[in-house]
Amino acid sequence: MSWPHLPADFDGSYDSAWIWLPNTLYDPHKGHDLYREYINTLAYAEELGFDGVCVNEHHQNAYGLMPSPNIIAGALTQRTHRIKIAVIGNALPLYNPPLRVAEEFAMLDVMSNGRLIAGMVVGGGPEYFTYAVNPTTAAKNFARRLTSSSRRGQLQAPFCGTRNTTISAM
Repeated sequence: MSWPHLPADFDGSYDSAWIWLPNTLYDPHKGHDLYREYINTLAYAEELGFDGVCVNEHHQNAYGLMPSPNIIAGALTQRTHRIKIAVIGNALPLYNPPLRVAEEFAMLDVMSNGRLIAGMVVGGGPEYFTYAVNPTTAAKNFARRLTSSSRRGQLQAPFCGTRNTTISAM
């Protein structure tokens, strides 16, 4: 979900659309319309016969206005009935504790009646910069947090998904 409202002189006036893109280029009224259009388009995929849709996580850039794909996935659980909803993914090195991701995926699993495809990713440079994550330890933290989240997801706790959710690490 990119921001289509960059100024005409963007290439000549700004270094990058990643990380240090100024907030002054964002208009919340246009953002409201864009999120509505984006959710409508994803929901329309079901009418067109698609098997599933994907939402992904990106931070502080004009190419991905979705710092929390779980919120969009939650909206889609209420607008669709058949298609799979793939969250590709939650960048585990950014979450402390990662149990939050497991709980949200369990909630989405139940809300979607088992249509969730849950992906967890290592993340990348822009996210590490934004959240002050050391890239040399991100992969190790990802593995540790994935193990922790998976172990918690197998427990019979109040918020464990009970449907047929696919969980994968990417």
